[in-house]
This record gives sequence, structure tokens and C-alpha cells, in this order.
Amino acid sequence: MSTEGFSAAEVIGGQFTAAAVAERWPVPQEADHKYSRGVLGVVAGSEAYPGAAALVVSGAVRAGVGMVRYVGPRRAQDVVLAHRPEAVVHAPHDAADALPRAQAWVVGPGVADVAEQDAVIGAVSASGLPMVVDAGALASVAQARAAGARDAGADKVLFTPHLGELIDTLAALRHDATAADVERDRAGHARLLAEAARATVLLKGSVTLVVSPGGRVIELPQAPAWLATAGAGDVLAGIAGALLSAGLSAADAGASASWIHARAATIASGGGPIAALDVADAVPQAVAELLAEA
Repeated sequence: MSTEGFSAAEVIGGQFTAAAVAERWPVPQEADHKYSRGVLGVVAGSEAYPGAAALVVSGAVRAGVGMVRYVGPRRAQDVVLAHRPEAVVHAPHDAADALPRAQAWVVGPGVADVAEQDAVIGAVSASGLPMVVDAGALASVAQARAAGARDAGADKVLFTPHLGELIDTLAALRHDATAADVERDRAGHARLLAEAARATVLLKGSVTLVVSPGGRVIELPQAPAWLATAGAGDVLAGIAGALLSAGLSAADAGASASWIHARAATIASGGGPIAALDVADAVPQAVAELLAEA
């Protein structure tokens, strides 16, 4: 397993360690303000799935982003503001005409065939800004990048599929694979998507992998089984987006977000069931403990 660029203290047995996360985690300094800490744009949620938007935004806010600009339909805007009143909301038709200013974006969670949101996702992809690509945006962004539309480099673009989404995205690129195929070689199939789309791929699972074009693979420690719950991936996307907006590379943002996500799940669970919002709410404690230990 390739771990090029990491020290022995950061990678033990192929796994990304707490030392690696602590070294990369953005900690605000006295001169910082909300803009210097990172502004994250989010295109997520829909009339059918408004909760996805609130979970992404909550993950980003609890991870320490300076500001979130949310783009989505009115029902999802209302859910976002009910949970995170500090977010700034934008209507999709306005954002498609003039993309709100942000250092990075999360696109795709809970998006369900809304033409105006699709137009914003296209504008984000063409902007060259760092982005986390999840769920409803995976196939379209992968196809565009495979066709040569790569305004942002592979080190700025993080795809975050689970097993089913990986299979569907590979199929959109005319690479057929079954669930059994992927389970036999998770790293190999994640690498196939990374190479085809020229993007960094975070393959979610009990053991999450972060794979870059060229073969670099980061393995995360096993996450609590209670984390397998609806919306947990949306929270992860928000955390990763916050880190991208702070200037981390796609691989570092993906690995660090996954590590904190699992640590927050452990804190929230205490050995019992959890909901996705519980994980987001435990992120500050997870970060505080990480930095104290470091």
C-alpha cells in the first residue's frame, strides 16, 4: 500500500494516524477572521431530501469553517436555517447566474434532478475551485472530467462514493463492476475511478480508503459500526469541504475528515446507536481531544 509523502509517525501499518490529522488540522490564529478561515459553498438537498443540506452544513460548521453559503430550494433553505442560522442561503437560479464567492464547494448530497442546481454544479466544476463531489453529482462530474473538463486538478477534487455509488459512477464511465468485484479489490476499483476522472477518491466503508491517481492509498482505522446510518456521509462531506476551504489537499482533507468523523461517532455513540446529527455535534469534542493529545 503506497503511502508516499508520509512519515512513519503518520502512517502505521498503512493507516492514517492521529499525528497526521493533528498536523494538518487548521487551527485559527489571532489574526484570523471568518473569511480567512474558509468560506464553503454547498449545493445539496432538494424538495425530496432537504435534510441532506442541513447535515452537510452542520458537518462543515462543527468542523470549524468560517462561513457556509448554501444553494438549494426554499424547503431545504428553511431546514438549513432551522439547524444552522449562521448559514447564508442562496436560491439556485441566482447562484447559477453568479456563483457565490467561496474557497471550496460541496456538491451533490441529496440533489435530485433539479435543473437549476445542476447548473450550479456545472458552474462549480468549471470554476477550478476545490470541491467535494458526492451522491447526485458523482456521475455527471466524473463524466465531464473523464472527457477532459478538468479545471481543478486531482489534488483539489474529492469524490466520496459508497460502494453502490462507486459502481454506478464507474458504469457511467463504461467500466462495469459488481459489488463482489469491488469487495475483492476496493483499492483497485477506487483507483480506477481516480484515474478515469483524474480526481481523488474517498471510498466509504467500515474501513475508508482515500486513493489518488498514481496509486497513493491512505487507509483509515476501522470506524464504529454504529456509523452506518442515514446521513452520516453528508456530515462527512461537510467536514471534508471545511478542510478543503482551509487549503488542505483533497487527499489530506479526505483522510483527516474521515478520521475525525469516526472519532466523533465514537464519542456520540458511547457504545450505542447514533443519528447523523449526533456525529456532527460531536465533531468539536473530537477535534479538541485530538489537538490536546497532540
